[in-house]
Amino acid sequence: MLNYKILDSGDNEKLEILGKFKIIRPSLSAPFPKKNPKLWNNIDAHYIKTDSGSGYWEYYTKIPESFNLNISENPFISIKIKFTPFGHLGFFPEQELNWKIINLLGKMYNNHSEILNLFAYSGISTLNALESNFNVCHVDASKGMVDWARENSYLSNLHDRKIRWIVDDVLKFLKREINRNRIYDGVILDPPSFGRGAKGEVWKIENDLVTLMEMIEILTKKDPKFIILSCHTTGFSPIILENFLKSYIKKNSGYYFNRELFIKEESGEKLSGGFCAYYFKDENSSIFRLLSE
Repeated sequence: MLNYKILDSGDNEKLEILGKFKIIRPSLSAPFPKKNPKLWNNIDAHYIKTDSGSGYWEYYTKIPESFNLNISENPFISIKIKFTPFGHLGFFPEQELNWKIINLLGKMYNNHSEILNLFAYSGISTLNALESNFNVCHVDASKGMVDWARENSYLSNLHDRKIRWIVDDVLKFLKREINRNRIYDGVILDPPSFGRGAKGEVWKIENDLVTLMEMIEILTKKDPKFIILSCHTTGFSPIILENFLKSYIKKNSGYYFNRELFIKEESGEKLSGGFCAYYFKDENSSIFRLLSE
């Protein structure tokens, strides 16, 4: 990925290069020892987890409150980076595979298909969908995140594409869309383990994913062009996520895949970053090749 890479991981942390900054952040996917301890010297910032589950940044270099980072040249995607109090940066690099898939889907369906992006965060999947000439409905319960995503659309020169920015609880919004008889051609969703809506609504993936999939089934008339379902919740393995899709897209045709998301370190080793399942209505050898790598 342009201007981002992982140098090493271990001892429940990962060593990253972000533009010109070298940083350390927590990683539950790295309980093993560091592979190259010498690389971990001379860092610019370190996010340290506390026993209470929160955390804080320690800075060893003056870092701007926010700065722009180009993460892709073709398509051109530029985003705003912030070192948040939660240790996040504003994008999840393990999703790079899905961004590539979205771009390939755009080449297949270059007809302004209507796409839902749920729990859409800072909008990198939205940007790739807009670049691919999809019409996007971007939904997130956090106004701050939707504002951040909107700003990213300007940085990537995609603000003039057809998009609806929605600040709302996902389930409440989808219920209204069903009442409006809206139909969507594809869905991208990355539900959290736990979350709160704009008015205090509680989301728990173990309780609410079934309801969400039932709504998506209605909104796509059981015939979507694609669904990309990812999550980071322990217990929701790639096979379980694929079974969710098969349960709510009861099609005799079409293609299902599951995949563990990961980021390749400079050494070539893979650092786990979550789980994903896919449904594609039509065959695409380029996408299938990506998923087999």
